[in-house]
Amino acid sequence: MFKYEIELLKDWIERDNSFFDIASYELRDKEASGIIILKNSEVVLSGIEIIKRLFEEYNIDYNFKFNDGEKVDKGIIGEIKGNAYNVLIVERTMLNILSMMSAIATKTHNLVSKIDGKTRLAATRKVFPGLGNLEKLAVLHGGGDTHRWNLSESIMLKDNHIKMYGGIENAINTARKYKSFTKKLEIEVENEKDAIIAAKNGVDIIMLDNFSAEKAKETARKLKENYPHIIIEVSGGISEDNYLEYVDDNIDIISMGKLTTEIKYIDFSLEMK
Repeated sequence: MFKYEIELLKDWIERDNSFFDIASYELRDKEASGIIILKNSEVVLSGIEIIKRLFEEYNIDYNFKFNDGEKVDKGIIGEIKGNAYNVLIVERTMLNILSMMSAIATKTHNLVSKIDGKTRLAATRKVFPGLGNLEKLAVLHGGGDTHRWNLSESIMLKDNHIKMYGGIENAINTARKYKSFTKKLEIEVENEKDAIIAAKNGVDIIMLDNFSAEKAKETARKLKENYPHIIIEVSGGISEDNYLEYVDDNIDIISMGKLTTEIKYIDFSLEMK
């Protein structure tokens, strides 16, 4: 678990360390202990599990008071002990991961908690290269939907696919040749007419892209009346200011890139004893 992500974080740390950390060099043979402090209130924690794995790579002992997905207030969230040099070179990466992931989890939780109905809030593929799985995991800890983890997890036909395949029907029929029974086929459409064409051609999911809330609800209602099994997703131009306008019994998923792209980092610090 987290094998790729841990290797990436270790690579960052070692690049940062370069030949050696001059400021910490004289501490390389000392043992040290410290506390990890959360400086914000009402935070949904995320990143604890991967930080535990990172500490293990550097032989740093840890004791966290909380788990991923728990909502906590400011204060001490964990204690660590180990080689002083290792603690200091890991410090900034550790704090950055906790800050980023907890920020995403907290924002997701705050938005999901306002939804009254069956509609689910999902992330998108607007994530940072290399860290996408961690960002999506943070969405999960916040109570959101991760959407697809990678390109092969489901088949998603977007506008450029449709253009290059020469239309919606050809795009669907071509992609279907490679569709296992375990995969869902989704297509992105920009108007009601194309949504109906996609439904008639047997897709599993229709994404209504850049629809107004009113038009999305109207189109979703028409689709569900005739194709109740199809999952309806809305995306594009949706933010924390307007996402509740899309909540509807006929809309299954609201996907929002801003869950991961527009966050306010949570403040953590490491205080050595």
